Amino acid sequence: MERSVSQTARILGADIAQVKKWAWLFKDHLSTGANPAKGRQRLFTDADVLALMFVVMHWEDDPDMENIRIGLNTDSHFEDYYREMLYRHTPLLQEPPGDLDETWTHGILLNGGSVNEFLELARNYRQSAETMLDSALKSGEPRDWAYPVIYAYRHTLELYLKIIGEIEEATHSLSDCVRLIEKSYRQKLGSPVREWIMELDAIDPMGTAFRYADDEERTLSYAEFWLDFVHFRFAMGLVFKMIDDAILRVGASGRPPKKRKKAATP
Repeated sequence: MERSVSQTARILGADIAQVKKWAWLFKDHLSTGANPAKGRQRLFTDADVLALMFVVMHWEDDPDMENIRIGLNTDSHFEDYYREMLYRHTPLLQEPPGDLDETWTHGILLNGGSVNEFLELARNYRQSAETMLDSALKSGEPRDWAYPVIYAYRHTLELYLKIIGEIEEATHSLSDCVRLIEKSYRQKLGSPVREWIMELDAIDPMGTAFRYADDEERTLSYAEFWLDFVHFRFAMGLVFKMIDDAILRVGASGRPPKKRKKAATP
């Protein structure tokens, strides 16, 4: 992000005049915006602020200018210490950088709109759930991951069902979603997929059993069960494949999903 000279001065704990002096003395290590043409606003990039932080840390009454420049030339100001100092003064939501392009792979652009591609959001959640489950299995301590993993898969499944069934009813019930899909398509979901979905619905009918701790409204209608994560990954993969295949068949039949304003919020 870009910061004004006053914002940069506050971060550095210096006065504006001193910041402008540093910007000129070390202009070869800063962006052109740090020393703009007359009449243009002075703006500092993150890299500029990091460089000036390094300058501040090595500034003395009789500063060693050559040593400071050597440090900047070797990118010492990009060390974690300086980055963390900058992060403490950085908002979570920032104006999009002017040079933002496909090479920026360390963040995402939130545009305030919905996800347009059919099933894109559900598939994103599915990828996250599968990655989390893989990490749980590799950790050797899957119990530490259990609730987040199960919730992530259940949430993904709810999204899948609501999207393919074009369900607009305000429900978190998987069995309700299945019922509405079967009514719409006039056929039952295949076995064993249907049974697996109903099993999840039975232990978490409201979508809260694995979401909150000691939630008074959650309904845990089971005593004790063993959940094999390897089998769970296989079963959910089969469930999602069935739904994906169903979508392809619908598209091939010339009956693509209708455009809707918004799917029911899970």
